[in-house]
Amino acid sequence: MSQPLKVEFCVAYDWYFLAHSIPLVYAEADAICLALDKDRISWAGQPFSFDEQGFRELVTSLDPEGKITVYEDDFHLPDLAPMQNESRQRRLMAERMGEGGWHIQLDADEYFLNFSGFAAWLHNFKSSRPLNIRCPYITLFKQLDEGFLVVEQPDYFKLDGNPVATNKPAYQYGRISEWFNIYAPFYILHQSWARAEDEIREKVSNWGHKNDFDTDGYLRFWLGLNTANFQGVRNFNPLKPATWPGLQLVPARQVEDLVTYYNAHPPLVPNKARLAWENSVWASRFRKILSAVR
Repeated sequence: MSQPLKVEFCVAYDWYFLAHSIPLVYAEADAICLALDKDRISWAGQPFSFDEQGFRELVTSLDPEGKITVYEDDFHLPDLAPMQNESRQRRLMAERMGEGGWHIQLDADEYFLNFSGFAAWLHNFKSSRPLNIRCPYITLFKQLDEGFLVVEQPDYFKLDGNPVATNKPAYQYGRISEWFNIYAPFYILHQSWARAEDEIREKVSNWGHKNDFDTDGYLRFWLGLNTANFQGVRNFNPLKPATWPGLQLVPARQVEDLVTYYNAHPPLVPNKARLAWENSVWASRFRKILSAVR
């Protein structure tokens, strides 16, 4: 019998992105949980704007089979740092969904490409030990009249990403845990910074990385980007600069156009031999030994 697929979303001020993300996973998901702070307060302790009626109407429209549960709780403990509150919310959401199966945790602004293929891949994946399944992001950085500025990173293994699925939730830092990471040959479109200016200001004021970099300076950099200067941008990730080495312009007017484009032109993935090498526990230990003796 196949392991159930439990898809779990952290929901906050940008709940409306669920209109893009849920339809991409709905058919294959066995259950979907939307975890939302009961007081509409962020991990950083700031109240956020929230259209209650709009949210409820959207959930109803997206849930013809009754798969979606809305879970409300206190996810903003004042004695915890923003990232600690995020990790706690993810743990509680997984507990709410119960043990067993695959727990797939996404944010509202993460759009899974070929989720049906990923679901089949998970159903065929057998493991007796706890582990994480990691997928890389195609990171959308800014939307312009001419299209989307997208992070350009030719090395699959250096792409930004997250361990989005696990067979034993134990979230310690966001979605990261101590379990071994398996790379999956599937991509996720991440809306990330490709938002309106007011949304970006709200994002940097409330997210788990609020205290990790100069948010005001980075916002000024983001505001100044356009088609005339984006090609000169290098190493600009606010947390790990080298993981975002450059930008490319993808002509698309909206998210649906990007999903269609990337489904028709899927990014390259490593061959099976390279994936097997990277996904081997023994190979990982060997690489660590080599690194230690250099």
